[in-house]
Amino acid sequence: MKRKKAEKSILKNKISSQYPFSSKLTQEEVVKLEKAKKLLLPIKEKYKLTFDELEKLVEEELFFPAAILNKKLTVLESVVKYLKEEQGVSLRRISNLLGRDERNIWHIYNRTRKKYPKRFVIKKTEFWIPVAIFSDKKLSALEVIVSYLKEELSLTYHEIALLLKRDDRTIWTVYQRAEKKNVKPK
Repeated sequence: MKRKKAEKSILKNKISSQYPFSSKLTQEEVVKLEKAKKLLLPIKEKYKLTFDELEKLVEEELFFPAAILNKKLTVLESVVKYLKEEQGVSLRRISNLLGRDERNIWHIYNRTRKKYPKRFVIKKTEFWIPVAIFSDKKLSALEVIVSYLKEELSLTYHEIALLLKRDDRTIWTVYQRAEKKNVKPK
C-alpha cells in the first residue's frame, strides 16, 4: 500500500520523536518495536520492573560448554576467554553478565591471553552452563559452578571433579565453603 508524501512525513516525524535512533530503522523494525512495547509494558507495570530489569529478561541467555574448563585456567578466566573469543561478546557486556568490574574483566582477559594463547577446541559436551549463574558476588566463580552442578544438575562430587578437572577433595571443600556462605540468618 502506497502512502502519500504527507502521511510518510507525519509518520517519520512521529517515529523520530519516539525513537531518536530511528534514522537507522526500517518501517518494519519500527512496527516490531511498537509490538514489543505493547507486550513488554504491561509486564513492566505488573511486576514493577525497572527498564534494566526488563532488558535483562529480554536479553539473550548465554551459555558456555563445560568442555572449555581446564587445569591451566581458572573458571572465570575460561568463561571470559570463551565469551570474548568464541562468542564475540564485548568486555563491557561480559562484566555486566558476570557482575564484575570491567577493569577486572579486562585484566583477566589479558592475563588469559598470555597463559593460554590458543583458541579453545570445543568438544562435544552434554553440559552447557548459563553465564547468569556468576552474577552472585558472594561466591567465587568456582564455588558458583560447583554449586550449580551439584544442586541443579545433581552431579556427584566425583563427576564434578572430572568435569572441572580438579581433585574430588577440592570440589567437596569448595562446595562446603559455598554452603556456608549461602546460609541465611534466621
